[in-house]
Amino acid sequence: MKIKELRRQLKIKNAKWTIPDEVLDDISLKELSQKYSLGAKTEIPGMLKTRLPRFRGGSTQKFLKWQPNTLRQLRSTLSRQPSAWDWRDVNNQNWVSPVKNQGGCGSCVAFAVLAAFESHYRLLKNNPNLNMDLSEGALFFSNERQCNSGDPRVGWWVNKGLDSIVEEGVCSELVYPYRATNQNVELSQGTYETFKAAGYDSTTNTSLMKKWLVEEGPLVTRFDVYDDFFAFWRGGANGVYTYTGTPYAGGHAVAVVGYDDNDNCWICKNSWGSVNNQENGCFRIGYGEVGIDERMYLIQDVHNVITRDEINYNPRNLRIRNEGAKGWLLTDGVSRMKMLDTKEDARNALRVARRHTRHGFIGRDNNRSNRSDYIIEYWAGNSGLPHEPLTRVDAISYDPRKIVAEDIDNKGWRLKEGNHWMEMADDFNDALTLLQIAERHNKMCFIGRGNNRPNRKSYIMTYWE
Repeated sequence: MKIKELRRQLKIKNAKWTIPDEVLDDISLKELSQKYSLGAKTEIPGMLKTRLPRFRGGSTQKFLKWQPNTLRQLRSTLSRQPSAWDWRDVNNQNWVSPVKNQGGCGSCVAFAVLAAFESHYRLLKNNPNLNMDLSEGALFFSNERQCNSGDPRVGWWVNKGLDSIVEEGVCSELVYPYRATNQNVELSQGTYETFKAAGYDSTTNTSLMKKWLVEEGPLVTRFDVYDDFFAFWRGGANGVYTYTGTPYAGGHAVAVVGYDDNDNCWICKNSWGSVNNQENGCFRIGYGEVGIDERMYLIQDVHNVITRDEINYNPRNLRIRNEGAKGWLLTDGVSRMKMLDTKEDARNALRVARRHTRHGFIGRDNNRSNRSDYIIEYWAGNSGLPHEPLTRVDAISYDPRKIVAEDIDNKGWRLKEGNHWMEMADDFNDALTLLQIAERHNKMCFIGRGNNRPNRKSYIMTYWE
């Protein structure tokens, strides 16, 4: 079918959308379809549709309208559902992150999931201007999804994308920039900050979808794309899309950012850029059209995890100080960097610290009762200062090619080489970061392991060579 025939069909069906005159009559719909990629798979029976959902009331309850920095139970209530809602204009602010373009890759699920996540995080921080840009490439390709048509790994399921956000999280776009081509994810420098969700919920009830939009934030959904949708999008998404009867093209995932009962439509954020698009990367689609509201997903309790944090210091300002019964303090004159048991330990620690410029930690955000056992210390950055010899140090040599991170259930993750275990990490992200540091060295070194203090580990300095 060509645009000319589609225009005729739109008039016959009295459709609520049009194609501008500048779109030429002789362009075929198949030609337009080649400009945009799909990739949202239909759910397989038995797949999870919720993951650790928080308890929520039914759609008949009053609306607890979103309010900044206000607990849900303390919000003002609305007795009736608002007739329209759009997260691009709530409290005169746009809470939707800028539109992106997935290019020629069927990675729409990753874009839809992260579009919703970015808005939820802005809402969490009560900052509509927050620079929140997560890595669709890391989310999609780290789960062994691929772009090429015909590959069994092409495309993805919405709930699988959400599972990954809960289980492993995602890094920022800066750490792993998106490229619309097949690839294997390699984060050579590790991930300093990981973004996660505690769970997700889903519903097939349209009233509950609207309630969640008003109370919580954008949703994620999948719908069927037919050839006429490409013309609708290419023409600037004028009006409210309704299906006209053209052939099926595939599945697509988008973030739902609002609704409008006056036009009987959902408002969705797409991932095809915003060329000729009057809604700046968004579009309107009628209620019940092409599976758009068969099921929608709500991301819950978004948060960030500081996997690795480093403190810069000037190595020329380092010194040690006797603090009596407390031991010896290594300091740069600004922060209390490390306590050591004896003067000899402190001097050796000073000599090691002078080689570097950053004091780093992995896992300082863990909430375990034995929290300190799951914090791994390291020193990074080359100061260029001479290496003074140490008088006493424990160094354990290992083969970096044989190190593995082992999941030991609720005890966390154990880094080990053969039968020798090296360190404990709280979760997968901490273990991955620790593994990447250990793989770049062949010695794990300690100063002060001979101390007998009750809080013994606090008086041990760990570094890698």
